[in-house]
Amino acid sequence: MANPLAVLAYSGGLDTTVVLHWLKANGWDVATYTADLGQPGADLEAAVDKAKALGVVDAYIDDLRAELVDEFFLPVLQSHARYENRYLLGTSIARIPTARGQMRYAKRIGGNVLVHGSTGKGNDQVRFETVYRVLQEDPEYTLEGFGIYAPWKEADFLARFGDGGRNVMAAYSQQHGIPLPSGGTDEGPPYSQDANVLHISSEGRALEKPEDDHRQVLFSYLQRWDRTPDAPQRVRIHFHKGKPVGVELMDEDRNSLGQGVEIKPDASILPVVEYLNEVGGRHGCGLLDMVESRYVGLKSRGVYESPAHAILLAAHEDLESLVHDHRVLHDKAKRALDVAEAVYQGRWFTQEMQSWLGVNAIEQERVTGWSEVRLFKGHILPVARSSPHSLYSESMVSFDTASDQYDPAKSRGFIDIQAVEQQAQMRQKRTL
Repeated sequence: MANPLAVLAYSGGLDTTVVLHWLKANGWDVATYTADLGQPGADLEAAVDKAKALGVVDAYIDDLRAELVDEFFLPVLQSHARYENRYLLGTSIARIPTARGQMRYAKRIGGNVLVHGSTGKGNDQVRFETVYRVLQEDPEYTLEGFGIYAPWKEADFLARFGDGGRNVMAAYSQQHGIPLPSGGTDEGPPYSQDANVLHISSEGRALEKPEDDHRQVLFSYLQRWDRTPDAPQRVRIHFHKGKPVGVELMDEDRNSLGQGVEIKPDASILPVVEYLNEVGGRHGCGLLDMVESRYVGLKSRGVYESPAHAILLAAHEDLESLVHDHRVLHDKAKRALDVAEAVYQGRWFTQEMQSWLGVNAIEQERVTGWSEVRLFKGHILPVARSSPHSLYSESMVSFDTASDQYDPAKSRGFIDIQAVEQQAQMRQKRTL
């Protein structure tokens, strides 16, 4: 019987390279799947070359950047989803297309065992394996002889590497002549990073003490606040049916700086995201340091850089305040928590998520116009907005003009009626 063909989600870093060698040493045939998610500074071709040198059956780079931002990020942005009201879900969003792409590749080459390098303490194991199992039920992705191998939950792998972690892995690499990544055992700074076009997360090791600050983090997207410009700039972000289609860069007096980006309504938003990462990063915008609740029950501290996401979220929320009524906004705020939790837990392909995405698509039909935000020393402040679908009426709301559409005298009866229930409760309170 032929050996199973394992398809490894492979970054080329120390962890997944050791996993690759381990699989090969234990008799597996292995192909590597490397997702191009727009991770800054990554040499994906070098990762493929390393995999080929270690004897893989095949090594493949899959450009998922547009898929990530258009199919997954955009509806999450439009839903205003923040996990625990803070985290913008950059890693969580990226795991869904990555796991799906890995299955798509495995199906194409006849692979049947899906391998990931996520630890048994984190959230990514849940996201990867949930997507694997769910899409295995879809004939488009079904693998013959389907299986999952998660080395950080396997007894033999843990016996070899579980005590000592990366230092043991580095020694293993040297023992077997595997080139160490830049930085050796540290593989760069003294914390773990995950990066894509949406964000960079830093966690672990030097960041495991929540009482210490994050000054040891070397930012990739962001300038530190003391190195940011001493004058604010503004970006006017244009939306078409909830989709960001253009960015204008202006000074504080709203003079155009002759820079920006514009896309067609049916084009990928990738250029918008990349441009706002550059502009927002220059002003230090989109930094978050928080302790979050992992799905597996542990608390985790992370430092996140998300300039484009943070700017787009501020602008999109601002524009929606102009075009949606109170009840839509109120319902959306409650739903945003549920959407964020579902994304965080890898529950993208559920009925509830598909329902929420359907509601979101309807809401976005009226989200056309622009929002202007000021960027300065890490702060993002909406300062102006406009839409052809605005619910705002200057003539009705102004203190200086009368309107035949709104009679202030009638507000007395409105107030009297809405107070009736509270009055009854207060009378009851007296009797108690």
